[in-house]
Amino acid sequence: MNPSYFITTLGCPKNQADSREMERSLRKRGLIPCDSAEKADYHIINTCSFIEPAREETIQTALEAAEIKTSNPRQKLILSGCFSERYPDEIKKDLPEVDFIFGTGNFDRAGEIIEEQFRLKPETGYGTPSLKDKQQHYAPLKISEGCNRSCTFCSIPQFRGKFRNLEKNKILAEASLLAKEGVKELEIVSQDTVSFGNDPDDLLDLLEEIQQIQGIEWIRLLYLYPDRKTEKILEGIKKRKLPTLVPYFECPIQHASDRILRSMKRAGSASFYSRLFSLARSVSQDLEIRTSFILGFPGETEEDVEKIIEFIQSHRIEKVSLFRFFPEENTAAALLKDMVPEETVLERMNEVRRIYLDLLREIHRERMGKVYKCIVDSIDGSSILARRPQDAPEIDESVILPFREGIGVGDIIPVKITGYNEYDMTGIMEC
Repeated sequence: MNPSYFITTLGCPKNQADSREMERSLRKRGLIPCDSAEKADYHIINTCSFIEPAREETIQTALEAAEIKTSNPRQKLILSGCFSERYPDEIKKDLPEVDFIFGTGNFDRAGEIIEEQFRLKPETGYGTPSLKDKQQHYAPLKISEGCNRSCTFCSIPQFRGKFRNLEKNKILAEASLLAKEGVKELEIVSQDTVSFGNDPDDLLDLLEEIQQIQGIEWIRLLYLYPDRKTEKILEGIKKRKLPTLVPYFECPIQHASDRILRSMKRAGSASFYSRLFSLARSVSQDLEIRTSFILGFPGETEEDVEKIIEFIQSHRIEKVSLFRFFPEENTAAALLKDMVPEETVLERMNEVRRIYLDLLREIHRERMGKVYKCIVDSIDGSSILARRPQDAPEIDESVILPFREGIGVGDIIPVKITGYNEYDMTGIMEC
């Protein structure tokens, strides 16, 4: 029998897209998918090393995988992806249980690489993996790789490399394949989505072509950097007909203090971000915004934090992620003075979160009684978990509904919002 594999994916939707590419390569070379890490001949961990908590999760996952390996002596443990690209020598030294590593540029050759490394001779290919098997109706679609930005806090260019577009015909072929596999919602992902192509119209042209693919009902843009390109993309969306593009604007601005933004080497300013968010609102009256802020950047003061709070409140931002600053090695920010004490950073994060949750309660109350077309994410014997177009999968809020016969995962149904808790909502079907 051909050897089996199991993939553990850590990190963001971009890593999910990489794991999907890796799985296709493995199956093409004859490896067989396994339903658990414990039983697999090859356990592959697609790692993440974006910030310190991601690295800690990767190390902990690798250690847990090493424990699993003790009960399956034949198993080979493999690390791939960002962490492997960034720390190959450290892995070899500190994680001797790991049998093999490879980095970020070889996901499409994973089967061939593993076959060569372990001298495998599978009989035949196992066949193309299908998301239908997993009842997965949404999937990330990667359009580029790497980043040319010079944000002082970010280490991504060190292990993901320079920005480079993926070939348009391959992107469209992947989107078509996903649609045939039952995917209805595509998340457009990359390290820098707005830099796709030679100008913003190239991204808009791509979206128009994707929405022609039968079966794709929702398209969601993720990781829009807050610069003039994003401004032009929003202006283009207003002019073009993109009915499958959901009313969702994810734009991580990272701070609202111009002084801190300059130190971060971020494009734009708080006033530009304000205009950008207002422009986004004008695209659709139903649009909701997600952004993120880094708290505790070197030199940050209480006055700087107050500007974040004012920005959140004045723009009534529906979705806010807060991250603590970590001095990433080999980044310019790691060399800055005036580091903010950890205790102070946590206090600031808690205060911003408290104020944001107060705002979110107001927003929830405004949603009460409204009807949204929601996509069904999961069903159990007592309830249905659905999601509005304004909510990204595995990141944002869900709507919990009473169970009803005849509803399937991936169905899009009308839902009236009837209640809420801290984040999620409750609702009833309007049919």
